Amino acid sequence: MKVSVIGGGSSYTPELMEGLIELSFEVFPLEIYLMDINEERLNIITDFSKRMVKKRKGNINIKSTLFLEEALENSDFVINQIRVGGQKARFLDESIPLQFNLLGQETTGAGGFANALRTIPVVLNIAKKMENLSPNAWLINFANPSGIITEAVSKYSKIKVLGLCNVPINFQNYFSKILNVPMEDVFLDYFGLNHLSFVRRVFVNGKDRTEEAFSKVKEFFSEEERKILDYLNMFPNYYLRYFYFREEKVEELKGKPKRAEEVLKIEEKLFELYKDPNLDEKPKELEKRGGALYSKSAVNLIFHLLGLRRGFQIVNIKNQGAIFELPYNCVVEIPVFIEGERIQRYIIGNLPLEVKGLIQAVKTYEELTIESAVEGSFRKALFALAQHPLISSLTLAEKVLSALIEANKEYFPKLL
Repeated sequence: MKVSVIGGGSSYTPELMEGLIELSFEVFPLEIYLMDINEERLNIITDFSKRMVKKRKGNINIKSTLFLEEALENSDFVINQIRVGGQKARFLDESIPLQFNLLGQETTGAGGFANALRTIPVVLNIAKKMENLSPNAWLINFANPSGIITEAVSKYSKIKVLGLCNVPINFQNYFSKILNVPMEDVFLDYFGLNHLSFVRRVFVNGKDRTEEAFSKVKEFFSEEERKILDYLNMFPNYYLRYFYFREEKVEELKGKPKRAEEVLKIEEKLFELYKDPNLDEKPKELEKRGGALYSKSAVNLIFHLLGLRRGFQIVNIKNQGAIFELPYNCVVEIPVFIEGERIQRYIIGNLPLEVKGLIQAVKTYEELTIESAVEGSFRKALFALAQHPLISSLTLAEKVLSALIEANKEYFPKLL
């Protein structure tokens, strides 16, 4: 079996490799292709990954390449974890919106919009090449903003695609700890969009333990999270603080270093560690990079899609009626039951009135963003931003869009 990792030179890859080694004990021989455009980082990660495999005695043959076509040819699974523009572009995503008192964040608001516009054309190019080189492969997308990227691929290519985020599996892990049960026994009545999601009920082996979970989480939640919990009577995704405490978060972000700066420092240390020929296991320092349980989420999905395991997993997938008030062909983040190629959606039904408007508004923004990226439409880019609840102003949308276009000239040539 061939698994290709696009963006294989990422500092995240050792996290992913840990799971792929587990996969290799059940699926072998396993061929892993690491592909990246940064040769230096790719070589460091490839060498380190080989040491990890050797230590664990994994049944893996690791290869690396700078050529996308070589990585994609005859692949069974393609894992996409690219970051177009790198941390430099992320720094701009986090900085430019703040100049207009708007949220600066890599996946949410104006920053997430810029990230999406850079990334969509690149991923669609990957998808189009897959149609010819590996038409039966699954594309597993981790590239942010995951829901938007997954929807773009599902609408504008013929390949099979699912999007993943580590927020759902971290929710599952969190509830397993506070309820003192195995993570696999936890099922979440979970709905929404990527980075805009809610947990209505928590079940353990079919038994509803939501009220117990409510009482236990409050002592660990921040004041903001407790407020959202009390108002909505649902467990909030971490990113909801940006919507419900918009002004406070803008001021907070103005007064602290950008996450891109922090990540650059973390990655510099990580790559120095990865270079060490004696290092053959994932370093503790990788936890600071984020992405906890990323590997487990990806490998669980591969096991499910191969039919080696069966069960529920929360993914980004075409709605197809699971959430009644959202478009049929849009992508949502919901639980699905997977057994090989058979995928059955957990039906969410009607959205709670308290959050329906927010979710519908953000979904409209996402659809306009995708169309803008594909068509090169300035008008749709403008109205995507004006539609977003964190902007809600044509005047502000014009200002921040102009600034983002100026900063991303090489990525947004059609919008100039």
